[in-house]
Amino acid sequence: MVTFVAPAYPRAAKDQRKMGKTISRINVSPEGVVTEVKTVSANAVFEDYVLKALKQWRFKPMEREHVLEITCSFEVIENECEGTNEHPITSETYVSAELPTVVHIRTGLQCVETSNSQGQH
Repeated sequence: MVTFVAPAYPRAAKDQRKMGKTISRINVSPEGVVTEVKTVSANAVFEDYVLKALKQWRFKPMEREHVLEITCSFEVIENECEGTNEHPITSETYVSAELPTVVHIRTGLQCVETSNSQGQH
């Protein structure tokens, strides 16, 4: 794979703690360009984000056209954390993949230390 673009975790889904999975089928031309993207199954809130990302994927040139089935899973991570001024809660998204067929998009809330809380007594 030459170019990988991960689907974004939709803000509305994050806010509502929605999780889900999409399965898409892509056609890759001999030149390595994604020529067609179809949804096999999807939670509607994630579908457009996945299709948009998959259309941007690029592969090394091959001898013939390929068809791949891609599974994207969206998961909310529950961290135990209470936000304060010194340690506000921030949303973090993590992507991991077993390319080219599986992409995991995980999001959650984490406490982070702010720069103005460091070194002050």
